[in-house]
Amino acid sequence: MFQVLGFKKFKYGFFKIFFGLLLIVYFLFVAIYAFLFVGPAPKPTNIEEATWGINFSHRQAETLGLDWQETFLALADDLSVEYWRIPIYWDELEQVKDEYDFTKWDWQIQELEKRNAKAILAIGAKLPRWPECHVPNWLDEASQATYEQQLFQYIREVVARYRDSKAVLMWQVENEPFLWPFGECPKPDSKLLDKEIQLVKVLDKKNTFGVQHPIMITDSGELSVWLPAGKRADVFGSTLYRIIHNPKIGFLEYTFFTPTFHARKEVFLHWFYPDLEVQIVELQAEPWVTELPISDVSIEDQYKTLSPEQFDKNVQFALAIGTKTFYLWGAEWWYWLKTEKDMPEIWNKAKNLFYKN
Repeated sequence: MFQVLGFKKFKYGFFKIFFGLLLIVYFLFVAIYAFLFVGPAPKPTNIEEATWGINFSHRQAETLGLDWQETFLALADDLSVEYWRIPIYWDELEQVKDEYDFTKWDWQIQELEKRNAKAILAIGAKLPRWPECHVPNWLDEASQATYEQQLFQYIREVVARYRDSKAVLMWQVENEPFLWPFGECPKPDSKLLDKEIQLVKVLDKKNTFGVQHPIMITDSGELSVWLPAGKRADVFGSTLYRIIHNPKIGFLEYTFFTPTFHARKEVFLHWFYPDLEVQIVELQAEPWVTELPISDVSIEDQYKTLSPEQFDKNVQFALAIGTKTFYLWGAEWWYWLKTEKDMPEIWNKAKNLFYKN
């Protein structure tokens, strides 16, 4: 009898604790949901007060069949782009071990200097554009120690070459280093990332300006919590996508991610790092396609994820978050539409933005 009573007490106590914990989890979920999704975002950014830039990849321009230098100059002069984000692809820079060909990047930096334009230079193994990680083929069978040694040497070469350029605005170290799995990349290695950041800081101290360039670390706007990236950054860069196309689930519009969601994530980040500047460095202004290059996809299918109308919607959505600085993704594609398809609508919409800068 006593054993039965003891079991009943144990059972009652167990369920009491279980439901208590369940209640705590429920209220915690409700609180998180309310914080991220309920209520208005901060005051929207006025379009004239925003700073607009672009992402530019000469490799992407070439993939679209464009003359990449012509594309660059059209963006610089016809659109009057002042702020750029430019990746320095390791696998292209050092195709042969210890032989560095800076020709394409020297030309870009020189053209920016002529126009007093500024660039975020993105360096590291993981950089914008598919397949995300751009490691030289000759390192395919290398040990981890050899890989790191060569990675650090590549960083030394790049930073030493451009740290004295007046066109350099900041260094971005790796691209979305904590977003995984995505792209053809290994698992994130935070210790290696920290070594890269420290190396860039030490090298950049030797610039002739006497003031170090900031370090930018980026992360996904929708799929990450931002804290691991934010703790390492002088400037935090977020992506912002509205419609994607996944080969398994089809088209997906991020309607559940509102301006309030993005703004509250920034508030959350500032609880831990109150002085951290936040920028949107990859604002979707190009189709999300499942086959590359984009130029092989029909215009009808391209416009399912980024049409002229969606371009306007994405710009207004970004402004509604309250962020001040935006780098648009897809400038090479705008030029392809304009010159190869005689469809200048998006090019002209972008021109209006940059003329308001």
